Amino acid sequence: MHIREASHSPALDRAARACVLAGLVVFAAFVVWLERMPAGFDSIRGLNPLAAAEWRARFGAGDASIPEPLYRAGVQVLQVVSWVLYGLLLALVYRGARFSAAWTWRLAVPVLLAVAVAMPAALSADAFAYVGYARLAVVHGLNPHLHTQAELVKLGDPTGPYLHWPIASPYGPLWTLVCMAIVAAGRLFSTDGIWGVVLALKLLGAAGVLGMAALLRALVRRGDDPERAEAAFVLMLVNPVSLCEGPGNGHNDVVMMALALAGLVAWLTPMSGRASGQSSGRAHPLLAAVWLGVAAAVKLIPLLLLPWVALSALRSGNGARRWGRATAIVCLGFAPVVLAYAPFWSGGRALGGLAERFRSADQPDQTDLAPGPPRADPDASGTATSPTTDGPPPRQAIRRSGGPLVHLVRRTWLTALVYAGATLILWRGGAPLLALTGWAYLSSAVMLFVAGLWFPWYLTWTWPAVLARANRHHQVLTLVLFLFSLLLMMVYATPP
Repeated sequence: MHIREASHSPALDRAARACVLAGLVVFAAFVVWLERMPAGFDSIRGLNPLAAAEWRARFGAGDASIPEPLYRAGVQVLQVVSWVLYGLLLALVYRGARFSAAWTWRLAVPVLLAVAVAMPAALSADAFAYVGYARLAVVHGLNPHLHTQAELVKLGDPTGPYLHWPIASPYGPLWTLVCMAIVAAGRLFSTDGIWGVVLALKLLGAAGVLGMAALLRALVRRGDDPERAEAAFVLMLVNPVSLCEGPGNGHNDVVMMALALAGLVAWLTPMSGRASGQSSGRAHPLLAAVWLGVAAAVKLIPLLLLPWVALSALRSGNGARRWGRATAIVCLGFAPVVLAYAPFWSGGRALGGLAERFRSADQPDQTDLAPGPPRADPDASGTATSPTTDGPPPRQAIRRSGGPLVHLVRRTWLTALVYAGATLILWRGGAPLLALTGWAYLSSAVMLFVAGLWFPWYLTWTWPAVLARANRHHQVLTLVLFLFSLLLMMVYATPP
């Protein structure tokens, strides 16, 4: 049951705004501290100190001279303070704090631009992997869904020092095409420079976070507490995960989620929520399928939402027409993925990077391309038999566990149960925004049980769904996700 406030308190609003500003000041200190990352600094997650050195050089900040223990402590303290302030903001919003639309937009664009420009992509090498795969195609004429990061190292590509895993691109084909376009445009200004291209990807990440916040606001407006819409916008915008992984590290997850949320906005129409008790808008499931397909062409996980949209068409239609509509939804959803894969397709080999990524979650003995300890940080991580070969990872562990099929079932059965349960609930009806609750559970299950690698940027899949509603169930989900987010972000500074 939703908790409604007895009266609106301007003092509560002022406290929430002060909390936002204090959190941004602490995050700014974190960005400055991150630029001082010592050479060779690492964690159990894997970091990118070369990117921090690049940013320092660009801004004339000199060399990093902070002792590693002090630097590690500083990162952890600033992370904890950021999350404590964000937790206080969540509490104030759930008590009824509100924001004006004018204030939120004045806040949004400057903050995202500042983080994209000032924060080095030092918590992950993924942005440089995006550039590297694009350069495989644009500069070297190789298919990035067939050839690996090891090829870039052999060719002496400028992305080589940032890369660690001999694996073909596991990313969606549309994301590859977008990165190729950015690299091609960047070569008009610098043949081998990659700093500007990485910055462009970080700005695209900033746009993704802005899109997530704006579309989350649209979803909340369609729900049972539309007055909370601007607060949801702010909560998505200043979430430490959003800022770190979007404009900070330039991960494609925020772009994928912005596109997926556009599909959810097109699909989800509440049965009530206005004084008249009438629906607040008209659902567009076919348009929703297209948006979800485009999102899946960036990263495949939004395809899991397509059956739910098709299910809504089956429940709302009559006779053969409803089956035709459901079929059209599935076809429209898969169309962007198929079309985007067309330039790279070479049979099942084009999915080899994705398959390696799936297998790598259970492979403990990983081999780094570069000297030093193995990295666990790129989302494009994989396992190799040697630093210079492109062969598949060792499969003894899979064979010992009963073969690939048994291995797949063991990896996915819990997620399949979550998916089946959510599908059954949606089939039986209920609040349309219930699909967001189902997505919160499903995306978490995929991260924990299927992906098997708990990357902080995967949390951007779940936060929008959790923030979309404010009933007691979602408040509990928020608390759990808050604690898990703090744990994963602290790992960035945990010694290897």
